Amino acid sequence: MAHLTASSLSRDGTASAGVGALALMHRWPALLLCAAIAGAVSPFGWAPVSCWPVALLGYGVLFSLLPHSRSPCHAFAVGLAFGLGLHLSGHGWVYTSLHDKTGMSVGWAVLGSAIFIGYLAIFTAVPCAVWRWGVGHRRRYTPSGQAAARIVAFSVCIALGEYARSLPFGGFTSLSLGHAMVDTWLAPVAPVLGVYGLSTLALAASAAAVTAATGRAPMHVRLTCLAATAVLLAGGRLLEPVEWVRPLGAPLSFRLIQGNVSQERKFDPQHVRAEVEAYLQDVMEAPADIVATPETAFPLFLNELPADTLSRLQDHARATGSHVFLGVATLGPDGEGRNSVVQVTPHGELSRYDKVRLMPFGEYSPIGLGWFAGRMQIALKDLQPGAADQPTLQVRGQRLGVLICHEDLFGEDTRRWVRRKGDDGVTVLLNVSNLAWFDGSDAIDQRLQIVRLHALALARPVLRVANTGVTVLVDARGRVGTALPTGVHGILSGQVQGVQGLTPYARYGEWPFLALSVSALGLAALLAMRTARH
Repeated sequence: MAHLTASSLSRDGTASAGVGALALMHRWPALLLCAAIAGAVSPFGWAPVSCWPVALLGYGVLFSLLPHSRSPCHAFAVGLAFGLGLHLSGHGWVYTSLHDKTGMSVGWAVLGSAIFIGYLAIFTAVPCAVWRWGVGHRRRYTPSGQAAARIVAFSVCIALGEYARSLPFGGFTSLSLGHAMVDTWLAPVAPVLGVYGLSTLALAASAAAVTAATGRAPMHVRLTCLAATAVLLAGGRLLEPVEWVRPLGAPLSFRLIQGNVSQERKFDPQHVRAEVEAYLQDVMEAPADIVATPETAFPLFLNELPADTLSRLQDHARATGSHVFLGVATLGPDGEGRNSVVQVTPHGELSRYDKVRLMPFGEYSPIGLGWFAGRMQIALKDLQPGAADQPTLQVRGQRLGVLICHEDLFGEDTRRWVRRKGDDGVTVLLNVSNLAWFDGSDAIDQRLQIVRLHALALARPVLRVANTGVTVLVDARGRVGTALPTGVHGILSGQVQGVQGLTPYARYGEWPFLALSVSALGLAALLAMRTARH
């Protein structure tokens, strides 16, 4: 690789200051190592540590390294190194899940984890290559145009990479930067632009701060970038007073049952009947408007439950006026398996919701990958998804929407419950899950952070009940109310207030983010074409 010169770096508005940094960047392996370290440190910005400036710093380092790449291919490698560090550090728990929870051998678990981490890293690498191709190599434009074009293009490209990551193979949204912003002044933007809009603004703030602190741009450009950083990070407070929704009806009482059944025991035939009886006792211990169990709390198909199970639940619902929500597998009209939540009403009637977005490998085998999925020892595999337009579940004049397990990762899955034809959008969300697959890992807290962001973006309270935790009430502003500690058996009781009304994100979804992204890239292209003064 040709050495970079001090003169070429002086024309680069985001080059690092200091002779030591310049010497370091002369070495290609050091460049990749810096990117990987920045990525590996960044997950401290997300839950459970939640030190969000660390995530901004990590992406700021990536932004400062990219101009030193000699070509889009080199930028791809820098982005790949950052992405590998980010996802290996932040999603390394996938190995433990594969090996310890599914019975996969060490070799296959390592292979599966490596493929997964590498796949996720590509969604950072490609945007970096696009950035380098689009604006990173252009020299002949004004300092202000240079800084603006690079900042805008970087923030939009990386955020679009996060969005693209949510699409193929069922999608995966964890460690999107917007999730780390849920407790910042930027958070009130979420009801307008969603998680990827938050990511874009946070990335722009990070890149602007780096330009102001380490760039060799003129002072007026650096001061402008510093001001832009402050506005981007604090400007969301202007939206904080906005009330997007209003209360509807009286609050509902709830009881959320955290059974704390280990994954090893959950589907063991020797313990199934004892688990069913334990949940029945917890359900019938006291009444509430909503009594909910975790995902597949009853580890059998509905038609395989002990003969008196449903009749006992129906008798309890009739006697107490409770609506009972059971996590249980069901059979579709053609005998296909479904991951479901069954509602037992006070009239003894049964309604149900079938999971729409199934977990790849866990609940179905992606085409051509059955050879890998077959090595995982998982009960209730080969399921079929439910219809996307299933009706809401009714409770005392309130409308409930259900999210099962990793459906809580996706804003669009949550949004389809809120944005519905007519006035039948849900007033409360019920999220049932089984995260025992990830016990003891950061995945538990990462998932809760995602749920909080979606609650904020859609302005809907979320009742979340998980087998081993976290069982929690999240209010319509994304704040954690009451919660149970993880790893204990317990019942969370309280009241939840249903709401009605739509945020801009609930109305339009990702379209504003995508439209603004295209517009911003067009602006960056125009800025990049401005010639320098002579």
